[in-house]
Amino acid sequence: MISVPGHHGLRSSSSLLSTLRSASRSSRSITSVAASTWLPRRTSARSRAPAAGAAAHRALSASHPSSLRTPQWSPIALLGAPQQVRHLNRACGLVGYPNVGKSTLFNAFVGSTVAAAENFPFCTIEPNNVKLGVPDERLEQLAKTCGALKVVPGTVEIRDIAGLIKGASSGAGMGNAFLSQIRGVQVILHVVRCFSNADIIHVEDPVNIDPVKEYESILEELIIADLEMADRRLPALRKRATNNREAEKLLPVYENVLKVLQAGRPARVALGGLGGGVPSNDDFLTQLITAKPVVVLANVSPEDAATGNAYSERLAKHIADSEAAAMAEFASQDAAKGSKTAAGDASCPLAARRCVVVSAPLEAEVAALDDEEFQKEYLESYGLKEGLRALPRVLAEGQSLLGLISYLTVGEQEARAWFVPKGSRAAEAAGAIHSDFVKNFEQADVWRYEDIVRLGGKAACKKEGLVKHKGKDYEVQDGDVMEFRIKGGRS
Repeated sequence: MISVPGHHGLRSSSSLLSTLRSASRSSRSITSVAASTWLPRRTSARSRAPAAGAAAHRALSASHPSSLRTPQWSPIALLGAPQQVRHLNRACGLVGYPNVGKSTLFNAFVGSTVAAAENFPFCTIEPNNVKLGVPDERLEQLAKTCGALKVVPGTVEIRDIAGLIKGASSGAGMGNAFLSQIRGVQVILHVVRCFSNADIIHVEDPVNIDPVKEYESILEELIIADLEMADRRLPALRKRATNNREAEKLLPVYENVLKVLQAGRPARVALGGLGGGVPSNDDFLTQLITAKPVVVLANVSPEDAATGNAYSERLAKHIADSEAAAMAEFASQDAAKGSKTAAGDASCPLAARRCVVVSAPLEAEVAALDDEEFQKEYLESYGLKEGLRALPRVLAEGQSLLGLISYLTVGEQEARAWFVPKGSRAAEAAGAIHSDFVKNFEQADVWRYEDIVRLGGKAACKKEGLVKHKGKDYEVQDGDVMEFRIKGGRS
């Protein structure tokens, strides 16, 4: 373990930051970017640089299993391999080539070494799953204003899925098993290697990195996997359409999906006309991997975390250009039909690919530091303004692409965010608290978050007549502060 002596009781300084950065660079030069270790809480994290080597962590965790730090976004529950429930699934899956930093990012999310992160391909076999709270500044302010004892954020699930390689659709690298795991998530977090390092294994070339080729190789495998599934499923879907009105209505969409996949393009191109997105109860469309929204994570070295590099810029441009071309094609087809379903609408599947620059090793190093203020200073030393991590932004992107908004509740015990699908009615939103609230719903009392903060509490808003009383069909807005009246009680 690398230690920084002689600074006990002192605030962090530029010299300490320099020492830590030098130590972390030394650590990264001899270990995989996919290998991250974690500090025991026996001393302040300011007295140590992140340790090097997965073996060192295993020894530490064996002798101090309860000493690993509590992460800033603590896991609500570690899961095995839960059965997918399509209507409630809030899972985001980390996918990409082996050794691009997926497990390192997953561990940074969690704040401890849950996923194996070694410098060899396929060190992850079974998916690692965790539910994480999405940071929301409104909750902190609401708790402070109303005197709540704790804050409980809304949660999304992150799954670390093993690496895919070229040929995965035909079984290469255990590809078939991994592809089935990807079908079980709602949002894909596609990690692409955007750094060159001969010491870190890559399935093609660790030095002459081509992020666009890597991205397209994975996309090609996903398209082939979807095409094989569509070929299998379409005969039965055509037969069902002969005596099922809903299936008959969607059959042209199914046929268009097959046509698009046969042309080597993602299924989302065929789904732009759906406007509101893929129906959640469609057992064919929901299983299409290339119909899922995607956040592309350009994984760069820590030194490039603030501005990105030539690799990440090239990747971002490629994604933007391909998305713009698909948008233009869809708009042209839309106009020919005389339709006004805008391809630029955020609800359009074509608009659901985004690129975020992230540094997995830097995020892992920061996750191992106890002191939040020192975390901020450490990030600022890498040029990240205001010491902001990339991971909260990734979580927020996941929430957005899942189509979720949050309403808030606050009382003496807690301020809590509840995620519900955008467009949810008041009675449906009440069901997020307890399913019985849906059938026993009577009324929703709604405050504006801004009014509560400005006036100093819910009671003050009542005095000013700023509480709205809404029925079951009220469409919940993001940031609404709500209380529900139900038969026989109140939420």
